[in-house]
Amino acid sequence: MCGIVFAYTPAAPTTAATLAAMAGALRHRGPDDEGHLLWHPHDAAFGPPRLLAGADTPATVQQAHTPWQPQGRLEEQPRLAAPLAMGHRRLAIVDLSPWGHQPMVRAGRWHVVYNGEIYNHIELRAELEALGQRFLTHSDTEVLLAAIATWGPQAALARCNGMWAFALLDTERRTVLIARDRFGVKPLYVWRGEGGALLLASEIKALLQHPAVRSAPSTAACAAYLQRGPQAWREETEFAGITRFPAGHFAEFSLDAPGALQPRAFWHRPPAANTDEPFSPQRAQALCGRYAELLEDAVRLRLRADVRLGTALSGGLDSSSIAALVNTQLRAAGRDEKQETFSSVYRGATVRSADESTFVERVVQQLGVRSNLVEPVASEVPRAHEHMVWALDTPPAGTLMSSWHTFALVARRGVVVTLDGQGADEQLAGYSRYVRNRLVHAPLAALPGEVRAFMKLQGFGSAIAIGLGGQLLRRVAGRGAVAALAARLRMGGDPARTVDEALAQDFHTHLQTLLLYGDKTAMAWSVESRMPFMDVRLVEFLATVPPAYKIHGGWTKWLARQALDARLPRDVAWRRDKMGWAVPEPAWFEGAPSPLGTWLQQQLQGSAFAQQAAASAGLSIAQAPLPQRLRLLNLAVWHRLFFEEAGRPGRLLGRGMPLQVTA
Repeated sequence: MCGIVFAYTPAAPTTAATLAAMAGALRHRGPDDEGHLLWHPHDAAFGPPRLLAGADTPATVQQAHTPWQPQGRLEEQPRLAAPLAMGHRRLAIVDLSPWGHQPMVRAGRWHVVYNGEIYNHIELRAELEALGQRFLTHSDTEVLLAAIATWGPQAALARCNGMWAFALLDTERRTVLIARDRFGVKPLYVWRGEGGALLLASEIKALLQHPAVRSAPSTAACAAYLQRGPQAWREETEFAGITRFPAGHFAEFSLDAPGALQPRAFWHRPPAANTDEPFSPQRAQALCGRYAELLEDAVRLRLRADVRLGTALSGGLDSSSIAALVNTQLRAAGRDEKQETFSSVYRGATVRSADESTFVERVVQQLGVRSNLVEPVASEVPRAHEHMVWALDTPPAGTLMSSWHTFALVARRGVVVTLDGQGADEQLAGYSRYVRNRLVHAPLAALPGEVRAFMKLQGFGSAIAIGLGGQLLRRVAGRGAVAALAARLRMGGDPARTVDEALAQDFHTHLQTLLLYGDKTAMAWSVESRMPFMDVRLVEFLATVPPAYKIHGGWTKWLARQALDARLPRDVAWRRDKMGWAVPEPAWFEGAPSPLGTWLQQQLQGSAFAQQAAASAGLSIAQAPLPQRLRLLNLAVWHRLFFEEAGRPGRLLGRGMPLQVTA
């Protein structure tokens, strides 16, 4: 995993100094190496693209006789300028040799800066070799280049199982191919200027280093954030003029006719199968077997790395499942080392509502892994919070202190890659709100059994009432009447949707925000987060599993629980208290005593921008619920870091960040 930048500014060429600054803003994403390219596509005297080293380029890269060996150093010619510039920061994970350096070149024609991992690169390499392609490295980057050269972008991307964002210059066709993975795991931001100018980067802070960018807060996006929270699936960002390249799309950009980007989708989530299919024990057994098989193979592919790996373990079903399957794969491969797990815990008397250490310990004991624990403390939050907001580029929903400190601990232990449990809930119906959708649309034959099962449990009374009332209203007046009533009552979610429709909606929206959190909080510490639940084979399989096997017998996520039941402690596999990397924010900001209540108040009172945003939204800061006050806090700190502080110095990111916690 890495960081990339691309600039095409025909009217005002990008200087070497600007390119270095843009790439330097991404050093935390790639502390192991850097490489650059400058080219003047309309000036034959400039010659072919110039490949240049940077301050962090290892000597071994400059000495290796590769086709993409740097022919000079960027800092030695800061006034060198060209209309087209590309930069790359490398976090070395696969093929640690100098041959993994980027920009990588193939056939003297294709030049790529690429961020991500193609997990099935070994299988693709074999397929390409059978077609006559030859390789110089063991890197997945070279496989990506060969795949596109052989099959073209649409077919090549369809074959790739992984996460990515890249810019690929084709000097023969004089085009740039831009692409982002199916699910939006890897970020890619876009800025367009006059005369066809185009900038791309893995993070917004890199775009802000270019002198052509004069960004300001987007009033509309900030207002939407304050009212509805972060929406990472939308094109617009909180920075005016800076957008997101859409997930699951690619675009070709012509250097000779640089018009509007026209992204084209290369993947679509499969449609749901028979949503009314009744539960069958025989069918359930087959589905459980297929689910476990796909998830285990997704884990196997994601263990491909030439660096130390670990697992972020929250103690919930999803991360515990990944930890168990990692253990299985390590044994199958004959690897003797113990798996490293990393967890945030809260054992203090006032913060135990967010503590999952009991479940973490049970998983650790059963699997025999080496457990690493970190306990975030309130006194460290103000400083850590500033680094987190700077890392994310855009304000998140809360403080994210559990994931932030977990990845900090991962970095402290020298682990570079983690396998994590993100992405299961939006595919397997893990949230309790999906119960309403199930009851509103359940076949009449299945409805009594489902209702009886949930009536035995605490906390589902409202879901049962809405489900039964919605079922009746749907049959009498239609789905539209259910949707209208839900909107009038301001229900969260939409019970008028079927389970499959609700899952598809959350998959394409809410999940992208969570994936953004996973990427940015991990990469802030120079750690790559891999997500087996986002394996395309598993995603496509789960999209077609009927709701009867996802919500069954009073259980959400039934299929996942049943499939992994024998591999996990029973009270973990069948947990009901879903927490999901909880943070004790009520205790920190509203408790008695409230260690961060005064700090929160000071931050809001000291931010004219936050006060103006609250007033525009008709929001009383003093009476606002905590989630909205935390959004205001994030908005205040975000505005201060990116727009108020002189020179936008930001905050240190990467392995050298300070961290004072009990670990």
